[in-house]
Amino acid sequence: MTQSVEKNRPKRLFFIYNPKSGKGKIKSNLMDIIDIFVKAGFVVTVYPTQETGDATEQIKNMELGFYDLIVCSGGDGTLDEVVAGMMQREEKLPIGYIPAGSTNDFARSLGISDNMSQAAKDIMEGTVFQCDVGGFHGKSFVYVAAFGLFTEVTYETDQHLKNILGHTAYVLEGVK
Repeated sequence: MTQSVEKNRPKRLFFIYNPKSGKGKIKSNLMDIIDIFVKAGFVVTVYPTQETGDATEQIKNMELGFYDLIVCSGGDGTLDEVVAGMMQREEKLPIGYIPAGSTNDFARSLGISDNMSQAAKDIMEGTVFQCDVGGFHGKSFVYVAAFGLFTEVTYETDQHLKNILGHTAYVLEGVK
C-alpha cells in the first residue's frame, strides 16, 4: 500500500465480545453498539468468542497495522484475555471495554458505565489513558493477582451459575 492510500484509509475497529457473559445481555445491545462505532467513523469487524482463551488468540494473532482500536465486551475474564493477547504482541493498540459480565469489578473500579451504549459512546468520545498491567510467571493481569486456596474460584465457577446468581455464584464455588 502506498503511504498516501494508507494515510487516507478509514479507521478500523476490532470488536470482540463474549456472547455468554452476563446472561448474554450483549445480544440486545449489539446493533446499537456497532452503530455508535460506525457513526464515529470506524469500519468495524465483529467477532464473538467461541471458547475460553479465544480472545487471547484472536488479539495475539491479528495482522500488524490493520486495526486502530480494539474494543471488547464481556466480563472481567474477557477483558483479561484481550489484555493477555495484547501483551504478547509487539504492536500495542488502545483497548476499550464495554462491561457485560456478572460482576464487572474492573469497570466499576474505573467508573465505566454499566449502560452498554453509554460505555460505547464513552470509548468513542473519551480520551485514551494508561492502565497498569501486571505480570507474574509469564501471565498478565489488569485487575487482580491472586494466589492460594481460592485462586481457581473465578475460573471454576460455572458460567450458567454466574448468569443466574451473579456474584453469589463465586461465593458458592468458594464454599464448595
